[in-house]
Amino acid sequence: MRTKKAVFIEGHIMANRMLGETSQPFCIHSVMFNNGKCAIVRAASGVCFNPGETIERSDCEWFFKDQKIHLLPFQYIKENESQRELAEY
Repeated sequence: MRTKKAVFIEGHIMANRMLGETSQPFCIHSVMFNNGKCAIVRAASGVCFNPGETIERSDCEWFFKDQKIHLLPFQYIKENESQRELAEY
């Protein structure tokens, strides 16, 4: 039987970009995780994180400044893609 081990991942916000309609804007973020992966992330609550801020994952929950947040499914990208300032969105 396998035992679950605690997972802790930290991600640093590299850039953000506001998209959507004026009445329903949303923010996407380019994130560099401490495991070396980069990703495009969007918070379900509509929160916009600033570059330099940190999000954390402990087990299956995400946190921002010790408050639980819900992230929508995100896409891992190559590091050089994250340097394109989210141009594909």
